[in-house]
Amino acid sequence: MSSFAGFNTQPQLSQNTSLATLLHRADDLARQFNRHHASSLNSVSSLPSLANQLQNLMAMPSVPVTRSRPEGGIRERGMAKVQQTIEEALQGVRDDLGKMEGDVEQLNSLLFEADLFLATPSLALQHGLNPKEALQHVSGLFAQYQAELIRLREVLADFTSEQIGVDEFVDEWKTMKEVDKGQEAELSDLVDVLGSWGGSGGLDVEMS
Repeated sequence: MSSFAGFNTQPQLSQNTSLATLLHRADDLARQFNRHHASSLNSVSSLPSLANQLQNLMAMPSVPVTRSRPEGGIRERGMAKVQQTIEEALQGVRDDLGKMEGDVEQLNSLLFEADLFLATPSLALQHGLNPKEALQHVSGLFAQYQAELIRLREVLADFTSEQIGVDEFVDEWKTMKEVDKGQEAELSDLVDVLGSWGGSGGLDVEMS
């Protein structure tokens, strides 16, 4: 079900674990992923300006490295500083991406816990919840955020290997396309359900 390693041992349900708690944890992890993605935007948004600075410095005349000037002139020193700042920004992106990976791994582990409720439905039903619907919800979140994580990894790899430019990288990074796609599909399903219910008379209201 997952591309992640390290999930050979399935968790056991605690007596204090409820299906409602599990669903709350899944939603919290989704929000946490969103926060980590938002944090990464701070680093990503600095890259266009840094790339422009680097281009301007590269256009300046070079000064040969000499014994008295081992770091070169303003151009060389400036380029070294900007390149260092770019690498620091990219490391910030990688750090936040690692946190997003941790969020997805935890969502994956929740899938096993939700699945255990299917084997013991009485634990879920005593809280008035349907374990199949819970598993579907957690599974949907995991699928959306795993797909988003994979997409962001590929976008970063394309940028660092110079297959895409900085502007395209920023545009691709700032929107969580896979998550948005999944949420749009859920909304469409909800509209279909409500439409079907209304067509069967479930939304008829007697007006006075």
